[in-house]
Amino acid sequence: MRQQYTFQILAPQSAQMRRQFRSRQANRELHNEYLQQLQELRGRLYLKDGAICEANLSAGGRFRMPGDEDAWHLLLVDNTSRVIGCVRYLVHPSTVQFEHLRLAKSCLALDQSWSEKVRRSVEADLDIVRRNGLCYVEAGGWAISEEWRGTRAALEIAIGSYALGRMWGGALGSCTATARHGSASILRRLGGQSLRVGDETIPPYYDRSYDCSMELLRFDYRIPAERYAPLIEHLTERFSETPVLIAAETPVPCFALLTDVLRPRARRLPGRASV
Repeated sequence: MRQQYTFQILAPQSAQMRRQFRSRQANRELHNEYLQQLQELRGRLYLKDGAICEANLSAGGRFRMPGDEDAWHLLLVDNTSRVIGCVRYLVHPSTVQFEHLRLAKSCLALDQSWSEKVRRSVEADLDIVRRNGLCYVEAGGWAISEEWRGTRAALEIAIGSYALGRMWGGALGSCTATARHGSASILRRLGGQSLRVGDETIPPYYDRSYDCSMELLRFDYRIPAERYAPLIEHLTERFSETPVLIAAETPVPCFALLTDVLRPRARRLPGRASV
């Protein structure tokens, strides 16, 4: 039987909504409900995997990550409105400094032997971001229910980062990827690359907090693996019609980027529609 699922996008109250997101809904209560569900999903799965312990969970078995309320979240939701998969994105402006990234607080970035190399590698990407007016995205918090692993839905939520990166106006980014369930290797097949400084590759490392091997991976969301280009096109269109649920009490106006405001418009001619 075909599995039924849909997507839900959560955005923080401060999000600047580009015109690519055509459907928006301001509902703090519903946003918080979905946020609670995804944190409970994380808590259940991470605890089962041994990545966290009971002490890391809050009331109701929720695993909260710093910055959850300030992040975008892409959710998979089944036909009973239950969250069955999630990814979170901290979307930074082109002006972000290395010190303000969560990656800067990772084990390897704090390691005396590797900290400067990690910084130099990430700073190279931040320079590209600034020169091209892109955003920098830190992805993480992946979780998907056991019965949905290995399905098309699992592939779509993973490759959906590229569709969202396009909708945010172009992005580079990074993540800390675990070796559990082959996550790091899967992300590599989707386009993830090891951080590098010159000819030197930043190696995997052991993270005591999660009791597993981790890797720092970088992504250029403008350049996906060619084989996934048709799926990314499909997801971009699908996400443009997916309601974006915003943590706000009042209707959210349709913000335009400064470039949209300043772009020259075709002059309206009598008797003809504007272009």
